Amino acid sequence: MGILKFTENRVKCGRCNSEFDMHKNDGCPLCRFGSKSSMPIPLQEQIMQQSDKKNYLAITHGLKIAKKNGNLTNPQGNKEMWGMVNSTFSGKAVARILANMMLGKNTAWISLDKLMEKTSEVVKESGLEKFRGFPKDLNSESSVRRLVYHFVGAFIDMGLFEVRVRGEQTKNWTNEAWKNVEITLTYEGLEFAKLRNRIFDDSEDEQVLTSEEKEWFLNHLKRIDKEGYTEYRMLKDVYEFIKAGHNGKDDLRNWFTKNKLFLDYVKRWSRKSDDDEAFDNQIQNLAITFAAGKIALLRELGIIQNKRNDYKVIGGL
Repeated sequence: MGILKFTENRVKCGRCNSEFDMHKNDGCPLCRFGSKSSMPIPLQEQIMQQSDKKNYLAITHGLKIAKKNGNLTNPQGNKEMWGMVNSTFSGKAVARILANMMLGKNTAWISLDKLMEKTSEVVKESGLEKFRGFPKDLNSESSVRRLVYHFVGAFIDMGLFEVRVRGEQTKNWTNEAWKNVEITLTYEGLEFAKLRNRIFDDSEDEQVLTSEEKEWFLNHLKRIDKEGYTEYRMLKDVYEFIKAGHNGKDDLRNWFTKNKLFLDYVKRWSRKSDDDEAFDNQIQNLAITFAAGKIALLRELGIIQNKRNDYKVIGGL
């Protein structure tokens, strides 16, 4: 009796469009479409398994962090409000990457230089540089440093990350080499990181928080507002100003130059506060940055229309 020989029967999967031989496979080997032996596995998970790469932006399961009592903000530097920060997405991405590294290495503390190496890798592979808050040029030291000192730094100040310096924990981490700095997630940071995100979990391009993220984030800002971190107060004032019918960047910039909360904030740390002319120039420049940043955050929160030069109020604060 002769041996039966089957010729190839190559077809394209109706779900993921990959090509495979029906005679050799029980359904699509990539996404399991058409398989009789098992339930389908999500395409993203299959791709990660096939490429043997860990998805560092995935929601972390299994990591436990104890909830601490007391001050939510980091004692090493409460900046009172966000200055150069116009998005929460990059901070949240770093939080997810950090959570996966902590779980994978089974340790609470990760070296900041290793975290940023992995973050740069993930940003490049995921194409996140096109979104606000992420480094546009990963080869630019200043671009990556801005991510650390502005965006990660803001998450530290509001109690979502905690940092320490190896050897002497009393030192200011911003003056240290990244290899000497260790970082971990707080309970609150892990809570925020685990909430579903449109870009990381749903592959959408709209940089707007989900309703769950918005509610959690605003509640957190309200809590730390009582401790002197005045970002919520400032966002609310900007929201009320726009809601009253004021439009355009010029209106908001001029409003900032006369806002007592903003002026007092800058005066507390500015080295130019004793020179009226220099201080006024500094206020004018910072007002432009703050105006753009607060509008971007209100758009990200789904409070102002997420469209360039459109200041329509579509939600509440």
